Amino acid sequence: MPANHQRIAEAHLTVGEPLPWDMHDEHGHLLLRKGYVLESEGQIDRLIDTGLYVDRDELAATEKAASEGEGAQSAVMPLLQAREQLDALAPQLKTPDLALDSMIDAIAQVVQRACDINPDIALAFIQQRQKGSYAVRHHVDSAILACIMAHSMKMPPQETHSLLCAALTMNLGMIEVQDKLNTITGELAPAVKTAIRAHPRKSMDILMHAQVKDPLWLDIVAHHHEADDGTGYPDGLRGEQIVLCAKLLNITDRYCARISIRGERPVALPNAVLRDILLESGHAIAPDIAAHFIKIIGIYPPGTMVRLANGEIGVVSKRAENAATPWVHAVIGPFGADLEFPIRRKTSDALYAIREAVDPRKYRMPFRMFPVWGKEAAGG
Repeated sequence: MPANHQRIAEAHLTVGEPLPWDMHDEHGHLLLRKGYVLESEGQIDRLIDTGLYVDRDELAATEKAASEGEGAQSAVMPLLQAREQLDALAPQLKTPDLALDSMIDAIAQVVQRACDINPDIALAFIQQRQKGSYAVRHHVDSAILACIMAHSMKMPPQETHSLLCAALTMNLGMIEVQDKLNTITGELAPAVKTAIRAHPRKSMDILMHAQVKDPLWLDIVAHHHEADDGTGYPDGLRGEQIVLCAKLLNITDRYCARISIRGERPVALPNAVLRDILLESGHAIAPDIAAHFIKIIGIYPPGTMVRLANGEIGVVSKRAENAATPWVHAVIGPFGADLEFPIRRKTSDALYAIREAVDPRKYRMPFRMFPVWGKEAAGG
């Protein structure tokens, strides 16, 4: 293979689009010229199995263009933007006459756009990009999941928008201290527990003071910690007394909190959290909500790091019809060496079956998302 050539994965190729570079085999022989249009996924699979190589500098230029000049095609760029905007908004909460509703409305639209571009990448973003303030990213991560759940349930657009706005503002009542709380590993003081239980109402009060008038948005924020069996707070509502959107935000909030890196608290693996959610079914969480949540995001959601039956370590890249057998891209070989490029694995095949989820912090993660998901992950 020529020194300036780099092997590529199928994430770089799209059916119906002209090739942005000349393609060569491992010996440097020209296979396909720039501009050739790929006709099918099967053709891409055969070419990848053969081994496709492109000029390293041309590939780097394409990736740079995708992250800078074609950001509108990326699902990652809007989510990074949403986090930045929410982070900048937090210090302004006490500003008189703050136009909070229009600011949150804009961020909600950004999250919606990312989920529309590629929901699998949006889900993967939650696990693969966990830098920065937990208090900020938790709001955006919960909004991603809420958006995907609402879409799967064919929720009316206005209700979906209210849900996203609620997800982005549910913890405003303690956003200033939430990152500090995550450094506490022992028993919380009674006063701290009281403040935590009061945050839904405090968050709603902040919104009302900022002239937010959407009743559903306010209701969701006020009751996102209510439990189906009546053991939640602040009002001890149960069952049908809790609006559907508040139930959806409750489960997304629980899930994102458990799988996120936050201070010194332990991080749970996604499949373990989903198992706990299933056990909570019929108690704190409505059974139909729990079942649908697991069906939609999968037992191993995109972004989860897993060990395969052949010993490879990979990242779940795409959901499949069977929640237990998603598509995986192997990134580390069976003997611990980084693979030259991500290799797609069909986990319904016995050789590539998922053996277990693994802690990504043990495997030099996170990695760049572009090689796995292509231009729709530009900027990641």
